[in-house]
Amino acid sequence: MSSAFIIAVIFSILGEIADKTQLVILGFALKYKAPYKVFLGGLLGHAVMDGIAILLGTFAGFSLNAFWLKYAVGGLFIILGLHGFYKMFLRKKSKEKKTVINSSPFWTTFLTILAVEIGDKTQVASGLLAAEYKMPLTIFLGVTVGLAVTIGLNVFVGSKLAEHLPKKAIKITTNILFIIFGIAAMFF
Repeated sequence: MSSAFIIAVIFSILGEIADKTQLVILGFALKYKAPYKVFLGGLLGHAVMDGIAILLGTFAGFSLNAFWLKYAVGGLFIILGLHGFYKMFLRKKSKEKKTVINSSPFWTTFLTILAVEIGDKTQVASGLLAAEYKMPLTIFLGVTVGLAVTIGLNVFVGSKLAEHLPKKAIKITTNILFIIFGIAAMFF
């Protein structure tokens, strides 16, 4: 195996431990009972964003000024968390039968990871590794394998945890995680 591949795997695993995207994925694993869809959405979202970083790192190098972006992403998660609490506690329950369009766990996770991963340390590191090794495919495969490991552990452990918790506790935890993440994204 190539040393670039091994370094990319190890770096992506270490970079994602307790990372904000992993907290988001855990939140979705707790919210939805579709671990494979959450896993695939998270992995594809990461693959797209890290793939872009790897291409930019290989061909142009890059620097992202994410000053305003962190406030937009943080605000989005605070809104998601507050909206979840609104739906749980404040919205009047109608006795009419409503048609509800369920959000897709795959698309929700995918699109959220696209937004959250912009300028993330793992994405930047992926681009820098590609710039250093000039082996974009090897780095992409290594990063993707490392992400599959961390996302897989997160989603499948999270979904097992969800089987043993009351639904209301899961909703409250998910909303609190989104609000905390939003505040952290804005100020840290």
